[in-house]
Amino acid sequence: MSRLKSYILLSLVAAFWGFQPSCVKWLLKAWSPVTIIGFRYILLSIILISWSYYREREKMFPGPEDWFYLVSMGLLGVALNNVLQFTALQYTTVTNCTLISATTPCLTAVVSVLLLRERLHPLVWLGIIISFLGVLTIVSKGSLVVLANIDFNRGDILALLSQLAWTFYTLLGVRVMKRLSPMAVTGWSGIFGSFMVYMFGMVTGTFKVTSLQVEPLLSFLYILLLGGLYGMVAWNACSKAVGPSIASIFLNIMPVVGMLAGFILFHEEIGFVQLFGAAAIICGVTLVTNYQRVVDHFK
Repeated sequence: MSRLKSYILLSLVAAFWGFQPSCVKWLLKAWSPVTIIGFRYILLSIILISWSYYREREKMFPGPEDWFYLVSMGLLGVALNNVLQFTALQYTTVTNCTLISATTPCLTAVVSVLLLRERLHPLVWLGIIISFLGVLTIVSKGSLVVLANIDFNRGDILALLSQLAWTFYTLLGVRVMKRLSPMAVTGWSGIFGSFMVYMFGMVTGTFKVTSLQVEPLLSFLYILLLGGLYGMVAWNACSKAVGPSIASIFLNIMPVVGMLAGFILFHEEIGFVQLFGAAAIICGVTLVTNYQRVVDHFK
């Protein structure tokens, strides 16, 4: 897969994931977080495993050395990441969660350097920092007072653990995709993750699938097909193609899309500060994806 194609796919992933919280907000009126996560990944995994078998036959079955990675990915990327994220929102603010999620590219870059020995150009680090500052601007609305008054609590710790879980999910995926396709990896890890969430839901009595009205049903189809089926497979494939550090910088596009969704759907105000933050995010992502051109230009 070419880098340009990977960048386009990652941009779409970030856009779909950025709009996803609005759909989850509608869906939470009908289903619990555990029900949403469990049922979503059960269906997602069945689709992916079936399609993988149709296309790859025996090649889609994991080898003995793959099971640890796939089970760990299910635990980290499906069960812990999602459950911690939803639980965190019960104890902290959306502002804090958004701010903490913006650290994911930095976390991924640092862990990739330490564990995968991935080498990043200084301009890539600069792009990550610029993009993070853009998210910071949007979250704080350009006010230092807002940042100074942020009160971190146990919900913030859960949100940070959620981002760490996603970071290691991505890194494990890069390892196991040396032997299996992104579609098979996403499907198998989804099976294990959905089973864990299902068992948790059955024990706690929070897994209950009920009929949905039109609005929640459309929301569920969105997070299943666009946020789930396309998003997860494309994310894993592109992480393999361009590296986890480069892929993770695209996650900072999500607050921009979320901001636009809030403006369109909920009539939330967008001012100069928000536009400035969005511009900084786009500049950071552009620098990360085009740093080699900059280097060649000044040679």
